[in-house]
Amino acid sequence: MTIVAELNRELEKLDSEYGIEISAVVTRSGTPIAWHLPSGMSAETIATLSATIFGASEVIFTGSGWEKPNKVVVETGPMSSMIIRSLGRKAIFVLMSSKLDISELDKKASEAEIKIREAMQNE
Repeated sequence: MTIVAELNRELEKLDSEYGIEISAVVTRSGTPIAWHLPSGMSAETIATLSATIFGASEVIFTGSGWEKPNKVVVETGPMSSMIIRSLGRKAIFVLMSSKLDISELDKKASEAEIKIREAMQNE
């Protein structure tokens, strides 16, 4: 199985098992590597804008003399949120859900991140 196929399988499981409708592994420059999105959504748009949000937060934190963030969280309501997590120097992990509260989404993101990192190390 290719790395992209393995990543896509993990992302699809996030939707089928936990209702995480949008997930992607993206380069820090905004290129999609693997994704699971509803039809009609653009992987390129999600990738580019998520990388921009994460990169901007890194600039803000390091410009303030603080460490780079490991994750960025955006909430739009009690059951609607996005988490962007660092996967190291080369990639980020994006998850969005309208079915999980932020703590549930963060827990699932932490669990999935382990599998995503393992798959990427096998590259």
